[in-house]
Amino acid sequence: MHLNEELWEFPCEFPLKVMGPSEAPLQTIFGAIINKYLPEFDPSTLGIKKSRTGKHQSVTATLWVTDKKQVLGLYEDLAAHQENSSDISLVL
Repeated sequence: MHLNEELWEFPCEFPLKVMGPSEAPLQTIFGAIINKYLPEFDPSTLGIKKSRTGKHQSVTATLWVTDKKQVLGLYEDLAAHQENSSDISLVL
């Protein structure tokens, strides 16, 4: 993933969302990945929403990132988890 630094001004607020099946432990997975790059993040602040049918869920976080390494690391770890598991269907 390439991050055009001209479009970013750090530190900044950064919204991030993952989606997956309703039975997947998304809050735990997402919280652990975020804490790897932002140790001060409180996973209890994650927003969780079930789909209308109840088959899927989304978990949303608004993060305070200080550099591009954090953003790239988050996306790399989420993409790696997505490739190796069916817990995460989509990263936005």
